[in-house]
Amino acid sequence: MKIKSDFVTNSSTTSYIIICDGDFTQQDLADLMGVQQGSAFSGLVESLYRSLHHNIRPAHSAWEIDKNYKGDFEAYLRGQFSEEVLRKVQDAERMGRSVLVGSLASDENMTETFFCCDSFEWENDKLYINALECTW
Repeated sequence: MKIKSDFVTNSSTTSYIIICDGDFTQQDLADLMGVQQGSAFSGLVESLYRSLHHNIRPAHSAWEIDKNYKGDFEAYLRGQFSEEVLRKVQDAERMGRSVLVGSLASDENMTETFFCCDSFEWENDKLYINALECTW
């Protein structure tokens, strides 16, 4: 038997989708989370925003780049999200809203690891974030 004595990782990811009016901003995220500027949680919002924004891309661009999905855009979304999310995306695109996708990884910074290890869905009138598809 071999025993591994150095660093061992068991990383995971959580896919997320963001639907927003125009650009996704840190202030939009703070408003969604109910965090006022200068509060004790402002640093958390800033860190989460950086993590979400780090590898975000328009959903159609992600679909075109992702070689694991050999189908149409709807099949790509169905492979990662629920039918309810697909309907939200279709409605958002009809309304001219931005649809962005990305993923959080458990082997990144503490904030990203924290949010990656859970699933969440947040929504207000300007912003929708769905990170329910955790592959932990």
